Formats: sequence, structure tokens, C-alpha cells
Amino acid sequence: MRAPALHPAMSPRQAGRVVTAACLRHFQANLAGAKAGVDHECLHQARVALRRLRCARKIFSARDADGDAAAADLKWLAGQLGQARDLDVLLVEALPAAEAAAGGGAGLGKLRQALAQRSERCRREAQAALESACCERLLSSCRHPQLEDADAKLRRFARRILRRRRRGLRRLAERWRTLDPEQLHQLRKQAKALRYAAEFFAPLFDAGAAARYLFRLQRVQDLLGAIHDAAAGRALLAQCGPAEDGELARAAGFVDGWLAQAAAQAGQRLGRALARLERAKRFW
Repeated sequence: MRAPALHPAMSPRQAGRVVTAACLRHFQANLAGAKAGVDHECLHQARVALRRLRCARKIFSARDADGDAAAADLKWLAGQLGQARDLDVLLVEALPAAEAAAGGGAGLGKLRQALAQRSERCRREAQAALESACCERLLSSCRHPQLEDADAKLRRFARRILRRRRRGLRRLAERWRTLDPEQLHQLRKQAKALRYAAEFFAPLFDAGAAARYLFRLQRVQDLLGAIHDAAAGRALLAQCGPAEDGELARAAGFVDGWLAQAAAQAGQRLGRALARLERAKRFW
């Protein structure tokens, strides 16, 4: 998604309209491809656009962005797309990488077939969700957003939002070594919330400084995403077939081990990435 065309002379309400419209264009640009199911990336980008919309609503909405019908629609629709995306990551990225690590001798054919069948079911469910009244209702709501009528200068408004998002990230990042899986997931959500807000407001500040900060933030989010994808993949593997099917169980066990190792490697790099982000000069 291109950065929204914000200008310091705008009010927060005007900025909210611009950001919401940009998120909506991002979603609609991928909607046809996601419905058709011909391009996995369209489904992923549609889900990213929904997350950006949710972030924009929390920043600019005139009312509780988690407590209305549009929020419920956003959460449901993103959830419907989420499982299909998790299976895509497992099938398209993790399985080939695990097989390559084993030199092609891991015997993953039966596992791949089982996961592909489940992926197809989830994809049909995601496509149905995108054709649903819920999706149409959400699009209508986003075309006419209820925005906060704040009288603050836009840069001041942006700084307040970005400081708040950064504090939320730092509270968890300071003790990242002791976080349990749910807390790591919360850290990932905080990183994502800061990144989306930073991308929304970057046009108001120095472009080079914003790009440097976002580069370090993206690295943190990528590593947290790798840890999350590994956890999601391992959960899916645990549900992939009957335990008495020895061939399937062995293949699932092999990939589970590979995912555990991948998560551990990402975790080892996370501390350095968080430290680099902490040292990064804030662009706002």
C-alpha cells in the first residue's frame, strides 16, 4: 500500500478520511484475486488491508473502535482469511524449506496432500466470507467512517499516537526473554500497530528518517512474524491426521521439529533487532 498523502495542514478528521480510503483501496485492489483464489498473495494482501483498516479505526474513530458492528465484522473477516493464510505459509514456504533441509528425503508427499485438502476447504470458506453480507457491510461502513473531530494540529496528533504505540511496544520488549507465547504474540501485535501508524504518518515528517526507523521496525516485525508462523504451523500439524497413520505422523513430526528450530533461530536474532530499534532515532 502506498503511504497515504497526508499534509500537515490537514485536520485529524481529514487525515482519517485519507488513510481509511487508502486502506480501502488496498483491500479492493486484492479483493477480486482473493475471491478467485488464483493468487495466494491476494489473500494475504486482503488480510493485511483489513488489519490496516482496523488500525486506522483505532487511531481516528470517533467512538470505541473495538465495540461496534464494523469492528466485529473486521475481526470476523480477518479471522476467516487468517486460517487460509496460515495454511498457505505452511504449504508454500515451510514444507519446501523443510524438505530442502532434508535433502528431499523427508517423505512429505502424504502430509502435503492432507494439508492441501484442508487448505482448499479453508480457501473456499475465505472466499465465501469475502462474498458475504458481512464484507459488503464492512465496505459500506468504511466508505463513510465516523471520525474523531479532534482540533489538534495533525503533527501533534500523530506524535501523540506514535509515542503511545511505542510505549506499548517497549513495555513488552524490555522483558522479551521472559515472555510466554501469548505475550510474544502481544509483542508482535504492538510492533504491527506501531508500524502501521508510522507508515500512515510518515509523510508528515522527514522521509529519510522515517525510512530508517521503519526499516528497523520491519526487521523486528519479520522476526516476530517468523515465530508466530512457526507456532501456527505447529498447531496445524498437530491436527493434520490420525496418530495411527505412521507415515503422516513421521512427516508431521519432522516438519514440527524444523519449525521449532526456525522459531528458535528467529528468537536468537530478535534481541539484537529490538536493541537496534531501541537505539533508532524517532522520526517524529
